Amino acid sequence: MEFNDGKAQYEWISGPGKGNGNADIPYRSRKIGENLYIVNWHETGKKDYLTIVFDFDKMIIHSSIIIGYENKPERTLKTVFSTGVIDHLKK
Repeated sequence: MEFNDGKAQYEWISGPGKGNGNADIPYRSRKIGENLYIVNWHETGKKDYLTIVFDFDKMIIHSSIIIGYENKPERTLKTVFSTGVIDHLKK
């Protein structure tokens, strides 16, 4: 995951979504504590909405994602609430 010039990009590097990703996504962010940030964005093309909390002291993320909110047969509605590990960090 990268954040540059007001745009986010990501790519899944493991699991069933490996190789999938997106780029040039406008995002919003706010510092909510020391080395703690909340970020969200709306992937209009995919009909997904994400909110992620980055904890750089503990090197973990917490995410809440609405996937396929139009609930069409080719992309049915799912919600995700999960935690992940930040493998490395470049500031």
